[in-house]
Amino acid sequence: MKQEIIEKTYELVDEIKKQTSYQKLIELKNIIEKNKEIIELINTFEKLNIKYTEVVKYGKYHPDLKRTQQEFSEAKIALYTNPLVKEYKALEKELQKELDLISSEIATSVSKKIKHPNELGLINKQ
Repeated sequence: MKQEIIEKTYELVDEIKKQTSYQKLIELKNIIEKNKEIIELINTFEKLNIKYTEVVKYGKYHPDLKRTQQEFSEAKIALYTNPLVKEYKALEKELQKELDLISSEIATSVSKKIKHPNELGLINKQ
């Protein structure tokens, strides 16, 4: 029985991977990984994210707080407004929503008391 469930799960995964939106997501991922401009945006964002996290620990007492917040904000906007990244994130969100729906359907089909993520990604308390 357990093996049959695993096989059905793999069949479901294969069906999801056949979808146009999934194929486009993988295509965009490959494009993004080879795009020098986007790689630079990602690297800048990651460096500033680390710096921002460190500065925020000290809060308003850190002398570079405002400048770091501004630089981090600009890097985030530059990255997430890039058309390829924007499309990738939208497809990623769509896929996550579909996976959450599948998870919810499976959980509630077995029992209404099984916890599963809601549309916000939060676990429902029963």
